[in-house]
Amino acid sequence: MPVTRSQAFTFQLAAGAGLWALLGAFVLALTPVPAHTEALGWAPLFWLLLAPLCVLAGLRLRRLGLALPVG
Repeated sequence: MPVTRSQAFTFQLAAGAGLWALLGAFVLALTPVPAHTEALGWAPLFWLLLAPLCVLAGLRLRRLGLALPVG
């Protein structure tokens, strides 16, 4: 079965968000980047870890929504 452009884009977006989450977790765990700073608040934690997880959750919800029967 051929892959549509939408499916290919979704796969690429999921792969990018997964890689982003892994690298963000690596940065937070093994470097001196704090999860919370006085100047930035929780921004480092959000942009390094929570933002890509939100993208993955959105893709999952979209996939579940498309799988539900309409009506």
